[in-house]
Amino acid sequence: MESILFSAPFGIDEVTYRSLAIIPNYVLVLGALLLWLAFIFLGIIARRYEIVLGEKTNWQFMIIAPTGILLFAIIQLIFCGIGGKMMLPKGGVNYLAYGLFFLSGLLSLVANMRFHGVTRGK
Repeated sequence: MESILFSAPFGIDEVTYRSLAIIPNYVLVLGALLLWLAFIFLGIIARRYEIVLGEKTNWQFMIIAPTGILLFAIIQLIFCGIGGKMMLPKGGVNYLAYGLFFLSGLLSLVANMRFHGVTRGK
């Protein structure tokens, strides 16, 4: 199994390939998961704010909006982490992954700006 995950297809040695391709891909997946969790926690905070103060916060939208970040992390893990590639394959998968990440980030921004408006009293 280790030879599949850490084989260097470009003619570079295994240690260099691991440090340039494999490890950064796992760090990227970990970072995307942490970002997703941060937005989920903000949604939970918004839900509690709604329960305590009785103001509508749209916390459901705040929890659903970052789903694209999680899907991006799964796609990245499948193709780059487990598959051992340096980049996502061209031809649609990369556009799908980056599009989901961008859309999810944009929706999360909108959701959190709405919540910010609620907390400021607007």
